[in-house]
Amino acid sequence: MLKKIIFASAVVALTGCIESKLTVRQICESSPALCNDLNDDNWCNSERRQLVFSRYERQQNDTNETQYFLMRDLQEYAQCIELASTIEHKKLKQKQSNRIEAFINSQKNIKQLADKTADSEHPLWLYWHWSNRGNEEALQELLALEGTAKLEKPELKLALATYYTKHNSQKTFELLYSALRLYGPGDRINPEIPSTLVSMYLKQGNSSEAYVWSQVAWQFGQDNLEKNSMKNIINASDTQYEQWDERAESIVDKIKSGNFRGYHSSSS
Repeated sequence: MLKKIIFASAVVALTGCIESKLTVRQICESSPALCNDLNDDNWCNSERRQLVFSRYERQQNDTNETQYFLMRDLQEYAQCIELASTIEHKKLKQKQSNRIEAFINSQKNIKQLADKTADSEHPLWLYWHWSNRGNEEALQELLALEGTAKLEKPELKLALATYYTKHNSQKTFELLYSALRLYGPGDRINPEIPSTLVSMYLKQGNSSEAYVWSQVAWQFGQDNLEKNSMKNIINASDTQYEQWDERAESIVDKIKSGNFRGYHSSSS
């Protein structure tokens, strides 16, 4: 889904440096309030881990950007823990109860942050309140910023692409490629960008590009686009798959290093 902000979730240029300095355990020991309302079993480990890092980053540097990425990670965690809370633990009932409590806490936190930013004019929050709350006024304010320096960020290029998907496919492609070109070394990549390219290429019937970008998205965390899933959709020879995999690896390396210079070709 193109509005899957409940996310993709890319803190831009922040996560790498946090993880290299502190572990989740260290953060939780030094700042228990960042972790105490989360589940304490093995469910949703990656989502919980990312949420702890985002909370810590906001604690260190409270900006619109860190708040926005915190919201994304809260939503990702809430989505995961909601599913986990429905799974009954046969021996330890308190485990399920703990997950239910964690889900309730995540919903409270999402509402608090949504209420706090309801009147924000920052482009990221305009995007969020449109895509998550259907705020059309926020959408119009966001569109009015198109072409300005304020939208020269990957997440905001994705925001515009989300809007143009139903109106202008060529512009959508251009915005998505532009978003990827804006990433620098060490940035946290939003897998929704390449996964949206997969959807766009599938709509065009361009199976080779769809497969390549599915493997890019998968390497950035879009688990539902792993190879076997895509091979059920796209038929090709082993040689073709191998060539496409190599191309996907090259694209991933370029995005990670901040050297992606690709452009969409209507004839591709």
